[in-house]
Amino acid sequence: MQQSTAVRRQSRQILCHVAFFFGMGSARRTTKSTGRLSVPGKYVRALALLPLLLCAAAPPQRDAEKDTTSILQANYLYNIAKLVEWKDASMRSGNFIIGVIGGANLYQELIKQYSTRTIGKQPIEVRKLPRNAEVERCHMLFVGKGDLALLPEIYKRMKGKPTLVITEYAGALDDGSVVNFVKVDNLLKYELSMSNAQEHGLVVGLTLKNLAHRVEE
Repeated sequence: MQQSTAVRRQSRQILCHVAFFFGMGSARRTTKSTGRLSVPGKYVRALALLPLLLCAAAPPQRDAEKDTTSILQANYLYNIAKLVEWKDASMRSGNFIIGVIGGANLYQELIKQYSTRTIGKQPIEVRKLPRNAEVERCHMLFVGKGDLALLPEIYKRMKGKPTLVITEYAGALDDGSVVNFVKVDNLLKYELSMSNAQEHGLVVGLTLKNLAHRVEE
């Protein structure tokens, strides 16, 4: 019974995010042309992929809930990267670097699913960073909740730099994070700080803003 309940909960969670995954490109195009966000008509085809997603989300040798969260976080990071513009011209050439502190499962998912893809014309490079505040230059930086003690110094070092900082703890936007993952009714969502994005020289697309659970201006 417990296993069945867990599977149903994962099914609902992943199905909710399938709409995000498949609707992202269509919604972005519609927003550009009309200025309004429309609901893409691809959900029926997305349903056919649900069994495959469930199989990927719950391999028997690893904890299913952690894997599901990592899969969703990795997909969010990839789609968020496509909907943000870096004003700094130097960030628009070379590899697109995603740094990860902590978040071992997320790092593995990024390597497995996205390390051969691109953001625009920039190949994605995923780096597992050491657990210290001396963070190297990267486009996106994820800091896991197990390394919260590093964040005050990281925020200080990243201030004004073109790095999109992503976290997963309550109150992160007030501290300086640009994107923060939250659980809402057992679903993984994200909240967004427009002022923090601007401080880092980031232009946030309207679609990304509209899909956020909460936006701080």
